[in-house]
Amino acid sequence: MGLQASIDIHFAQEYSPKELIPLLIASGWAIDFEKKVSYLLSSDIDDYDWQDSSIKDFNINQFLNTHKSMDRIGIAMVAKESGGNLLIYPNYLLLSLSINRRYLSEIDRIPDFSWYIKRLANLLNNIKVSKIQCDAYY
Repeated sequence: MGLQASIDIHFAQEYSPKELIPLLIASGWAIDFEKKVSYLLSSDIDDYDWQDSSIKDFNINQFLNTHKSMDRIGIAMVAKESGGNLLIYPNYLLLSLSINRRYLSEIDRIPDFSWYIKRLANLLNNIKVSKIQCDAYY
């Protein structure tokens, strides 16, 4: 098994996941990677069966409209070609660092968590956060 790295952000209050996606997009995060979008259907409760669509066939507004205000949203997002699968719940966000992971040093294979947090700063400045946790499992 390889390295698993993630960032968990716990909110101090509940937010609609549907409202957080536009904040991420406005701060430079994109839903397309290599002309594809990877996402969870709103009907996918516990299977985590990620779907892939061509970016030209995917409409972010239609996707968000299939979710209720407080539904969990799963979508892959990238900032400057690095990112991963994002799960947003009303009280926390989980970013799995799985797309072109950034490292402090390629030799040590230590994820550069600060690189990701800097790109999440716009979101973090617009919500109340109770905890940020960065994990790497080797």
